[in-house]
Amino acid sequence: MNKKRKAVGTDPAALARRAKALHRKATIVDSEGVAVILPNSHIEIESSGKGYVERARTAGLTALNTTMGQGGIAAGIDDLRAFLNTVYGYLAYFDMHADKLMLIETADDIRRAKRRKKLGVIFGVQGIVSKIESDLTLLRIVHKLGLRVAMLTHNDRNAIGCGCMEINDTGITQFGRACIREMQRVGITVDLAHAGERTMIDAFELSSVPCIVSHANVRGLVDHPRNATDRALKALAKTGGVIGITAYAPFIRPRKKGDKGRPTVDNVVDHVVYAADLVGIDHVGIGSDHFEAESPIRYEAFATWFPGSQAGYRREEVNTVGFERVDDWPLLTEALLRRGFSDGEALKVLGGNHLRVFAASWKT
Repeated sequence: MNKKRKAVGTDPAALARRAKALHRKATIVDSEGVAVILPNSHIEIESSGKGYVERARTAGLTALNTTMGQGGIAAGIDDLRAFLNTVYGYLAYFDMHADKLMLIETADDIRRAKRRKKLGVIFGVQGIVSKIESDLTLLRIVHKLGLRVAMLTHNDRNAIGCGCMEINDTGITQFGRACIREMQRVGITVDLAHAGERTMIDAFELSSVPCIVSHANVRGLVDHPRNATDRALKALAKTGGVIGITAYAPFIRPRKKGDKGRPTVDNVVDHVVYAADLVGIDHVGIGSDHFEAESPIRYEAFATWFPGSQAGYRREEVNTVGFERVDDWPLLTEALLRRGFSDGEALKVLGGNHLRVFAASWKT
């Protein structure tokens, strides 16, 4: 790794005070927060007796990209109806908690959420094809319903392109090219998390506005198919886009035979440092992938469907020590400063870069 940054030798108490003040100032945007409520039952995710919304607001989170429908977080039919069902759940929840929650449709909405101390929710999907049922005209409709971020593929191949688990990545299809053009015309951010390298780079080269990789790490540190190669990161940066470094353990640190350790928040920062050194601080953010409602059944099924995706980590080990749930965002801020990032650099990583990309790609 290019070790341009070194841990600072400041007094721990002084560093903690600096981090607390900076965290309070930051507009924190999570480009893959996964979910506030579960898609089928519309039940809020709880931990230690506290609901997600309360914990997220206490932790200083301003806005998160949440997964709508079934794709990426559950099992079952992932179609337009599943998407609409999730939209209903969130709209009802916004009414129930109007003093705490708000829908994010513009970059200014994110700024308003920060001023009003509300948690902003960005509607996103992990795989757009099934939601629009291969009908390009529905892109405009789902945008009207609030969709602002759309992942082109999940792990496998679809009508747009190839996921990272495909053995032969054939890149973006003609239908995919049309989808990208229409998404960027109406104002939906193109997300290449889970995509194969060729599909990623094809999409970046076709794009007229910044794209994102909402949640992945760097393959230069961990050789996992879900992580982005240096070549892909450079192509992403050329669009003006941002990679959201994730807290998902299998993508952070390789696990060797007999290894029982878990990665820490400092290992997450290793990936931030690598990406920042490679393509610049303006192209790095955070996409936590804090899937707090993971079930044993889903986890084991996913490992069966996509062998190697968990890279030897059991369900109870996939959350990163020191950044394992939404409550831990302040610890990440302190870890960034401890590594030597300036206040301005940390503010970009915590949300400023994603805010810039969303302003450009949403055209508002």
